[in-house]
Amino acid sequence: MRDQILQQAIVDTLAYFAIFNFALTREELWHNLFFVSGVEREITFDNFVKNLVFLLSEKEIETKHNFYFLPGRESDYYNRQNSVKFVEQKMKIAHLAIKKIRSIPFVRAVFLCNTVAGSTVTADSDIDVFIIVGKNRIFLTRFLVTFILSIFGLRRHGEKVKDRICLSFYTTEDNLGLSKIALDRPDIYLLYWLDQLVPFYDEDAWLKKIQQKNNWVKRSLPNAFSDFDLIEKFRVHDSRVGNVFKKIFEKMWIGTYGDIVEKQAKKMQLTKMRKNTYSKQNESDTKVIISDKMLKFHENDRRELFQTKWKKTRKVL
Repeated sequence: MRDQILQQAIVDTLAYFAIFNFALTREELWHNLFFVSGVEREITFDNFVKNLVFLLSEKEIETKHNFYFLPGRESDYYNRQNSVKFVEQKMKIAHLAIKKIRSIPFVRAVFLCNTVAGSTVTADSDIDVFIIVGKNRIFLTRFLVTFILSIFGLRRHGEKVKDRICLSFYTTEDNLGLSKIALDRPDIYLLYWLDQLVPFYDEDAWLKKIQQKNNWVKRSLPNAFSDFDLIEKFRVHDSRVGNVFKKIFEKMWIGTYGDIVEKQAKKMQLTKMRKNTYSKQNESDTKVIISDKMLKFHENDRRELFQTKWKKTRKVL
């Protein structure tokens, strides 16, 4: 059955991934289906396949070796193949780095995000992580995470970008809903960002909690939030010694003394941040957010750019 709304969703989805020169398999295309105005009805896989075949017959999309892309973009298929080796390489580095910080007090979970999570990585890419921390301890946790990764030469800093960990996004365990930082609809980048979070360190199922708090994503991505099957060798679990260390210091820093340490860590970091005259921290948008519940340092927040590129790339059927 021809379904123009579904066909438009297929083309719009491929248009978004075309921004990153990335082709999709049929199953990935199904999972990532994006509906501009949301979807109010059930979309079956069989109907999706029928409309996919129709679009191929009409030459609205193309395929190569079971990968799909927009007309004239066969290079997206080759780019996809070339990125595989970089993804595994950077996941190994992420695994190493997250093992270093899993035992830091108040670190609840660590997720890969952005390019590595979406497999649109290049050789020169850094490795973005999203960190969930205990409530009322975000500045203390950030200080400790930054300190540890700096010691081991794993933190992105200045011109040192390639294969470094980008520590630009933290939120507290009681602040998991991210609709408040979304751009005017559709914030297509944030939608996929949430769907593509990779749970490297997540002993207490924080990914499920994030998905529950951000269920609004499914209005535009109805097939989002399927179970994530991360290869076990990349998962990071608590270590016996590290977990004991973590619990001791959390108990020590949970009360009044912890409040004092958090206040000191906050004062020190805010003082340093104010000296950055190039920062967008004082602008009235969501590029940079500095609060007791969220630290977001996306000075070069490209969401508006990607939205503009997607709108130029998509074709209205």
